[in-house]
Amino acid sequence: MAQLRRDRRGRRPDAGWRRWFVAAPAIVGVALCAAGALTGASGSELELPAYLCVIVGGWALAFAAVNAVDGLADPVAWIVHSVLALAVIALLSGFLPALEALRTLPDPWRRPLGFALLAVPPAGGWVLLTLLGRVSTLFERRAARRAAALPRPAWSGSDSRPELTITAARFSPRRLTTLVIAVTVVGGIIAAAIVILTERWVTRLGPMALIVLLGVFIGLPLYGIVRTIVNRRRTRITLAWTTGGLAMESGSSWTVPFPTLTRFVWRERGDMARVEVHTAQRSETFLVGMVRQSGGAASELPPLQHRMVRALEHAGFRRRDHRGVVRFDRIADPDRTAPAVSLVDAAQPDRG
Repeated sequence: MAQLRRDRRGRRPDAGWRRWFVAAPAIVGVALCAAGALTGASGSELELPAYLCVIVGGWALAFAAVNAVDGLADPVAWIVHSVLALAVIALLSGFLPALEALRTLPDPWRRPLGFALLAVPPAGGWVLLTLLGRVSTLFERRAARRAAALPRPAWSGSDSRPELTITAARFSPRRLTTLVIAVTVVGGIIAAAIVILTERWVTRLGPMALIVLLGVFIGLPLYGIVRTIVNRRRTRITLAWTTGGLAMESGSSWTVPFPTLTRFVWRERGDMARVEVHTAQRSETFLVGMVRQSGGAASELPPLQHRMVRALEHAGFRRRDHRGVVRFDRIADPDRTAPAVSLVDAAQPDRG
């Protein structure tokens, strides 16, 4: 579907686009459907070219219709597109009976009308697919606006001891991956059982419609179950940066001097937003991205301050960034002995 810029009332400002995105595809679609119907009526040797013509022609007609709807103002476009989708669903539900009814017609009409009717599935699929894209875009825009309006976690405290208080779950990426795999297997078994038990009705649906239904009635509930399990382990934690180490409070206090720290992982956004603290004796992972925050705050972490990065690097850690994950690993250098540096000193630029 052509994505062209709209004016303030939601309509296309360019009149020339109708010639290329509505009129031209419609003419091509009618020509291909007519050619396919006539070619298919001429004999069995040309059935494959006739079939390809009506398939492409049906899609071209739907492409033109959806673009014509997209040129309307948004409220009208939604209504017309929805009505068009309902009409398509009605046509698809009666597609097989219509093919059976065509067999009773005399020869001059049976084959051309039968080939022309084959244009309905690709046309209907495009109409439903574009409606799904329209709905998805609407939800994405609303979600983006809500996310932009949410209060975001921020560092507090003094310059020498910045701290962050958030709600997180003690859930490592490995355990979360295991949970997701287990839920996916269960969902696959349920989906297979449903498809087998309802084969009589499922075979009448198109692949896209089947995927959408399985995603809505199986995928979304299973995703909700995963989030529920994760949120049952939610707790309030406070992470503070001190001179020479980290201090964590989550029901019990845990102080981690930099010399004992082996790895530190920080991911700001996404379902896997988290903080990981690893030492030789203990490892903790606090998952934030899938956990509900108090006060309706966004489920994410603030960026690490420059002084924090400098303090870790000064303590002998190498930074690595990969797909939004900031990871600090200790440099394997047993002879390196760096004195602890305060965050105030770490914030100062290098001299010399």
